[in-house]
Amino acid sequence: RHCGMERLTIGSRFLLRFVSEDVRTNMYIFLDGTRFLVIDPHPASEALAFLRKAGVSECTVLLTHEHPDHTCGIYSLQREWKTELICQEACGCAIADLNNNHPALIVAMLAVQDMRNGTNTAEHFRQYYEAHVYIPDVTFSTKFELKWGQERFFFVSTPGHTAGSCCIIWNDTTVFTGDSLLLNTPTITRLPGGSTKQYKNITLPFLKSLPRDMFVLPGHGPEFRMADVYHGAVHVEFVGV
Repeated sequence: RHCGMERLTIGSRFLLRFVSEDVRTNMYIFLDGTRFLVIDPHPASEALAFLRKAGVSECTVLLTHEHPDHTCGIYSLQREWKTELICQEACGCAIADLNNNHPALIVAMLAVQDMRNGTNTAEHFRQYYEAHVYIPDVTFSTKFELKWGQERFFFVSTPGHTAGSCCIIWNDTTVFTGDSLLLNTPTITRLPGGSTKQYKNITLPFLKSLPRDMFVLPGHGPEFRMADVYHGAVHVEFVGV
């Protein structure tokens, strides 16, 4: 799949972002010598070419949740590199079942957008997507910490969008939110495994606790700061059942 590569610099650290062509999912990549870390992989040909050229040999994959547009690049990484997979335990259970890894729901959502926009993204996604079973190497229930080189990743379970959703705080300055928080876009809680109640009672209080100057790198769309969603307090809309 074709997508552009962006270099994001936050403080003294940098990472790469690749956006999928059809679903516009953000994949983030960190490099550290001969190893690399990927958050929410999708099969981007530019990313694979870049990594091959970099001469890497080991891969760590972090997932923000179990939806196929955020997991569909795992197989292409496992096929080429020694890979460790880390996710929340409900996410791990979901991706270990092939029935949960078929893209029917995403294709249906893309088809609705295609009707509105006159595009053909649903068929494109269907053609390149491959359903696979994934067995995580590490899972956690509510919280988990990973030290990876000079980087620290702190995972917090944030159910609501899915049962296995989590946010990942990077070095106390940046949070990867997956689909639990997007800029100017309501969080969807009506899909299978979603829960408006859990989002309101667990995830929303967590989001409200984050510092206003914290950077947010979401699963879709541009980066922003928590201050951009504050109106005296965090204001997050959701689409429930």
